Amino acid sequence: MSVFITREMLRQAANESRTGHTIGIFERLIRSAERAWKRRETAKELHALTDWELRDIGIHRADIPRVVRQSDERAQDARPAASRATAGTPAQGNRVTA
Repeated sequence: MSVFITREMLRQAANESRTGHTIGIFERLIRSAERAWKRRETAKELHALTDWELRDIGIHRADIPRVVRQSDERAQDARPAASRATAGTPAQGNRVTA
């Protein structure tokens, strides 16, 4: 498996850092690459379906890019707001001591 860092991934990582996330740039790049991989896999699976199968689930072949994009956006919106705001940072007061 090869991973390509695209302008979209870099832009997304930069936007996350501007919104107050304190996770490292490499973690953001990895997360962005993982999301891009999932989008490609979803598109590949949908393209593998026949036209009849696509119609059966209510989409046309030309709709695949939009469906994949909306699916990715819904997945991002499904994360609880608290975890989006504090992703990668330990919760204060919840530290575990050995």
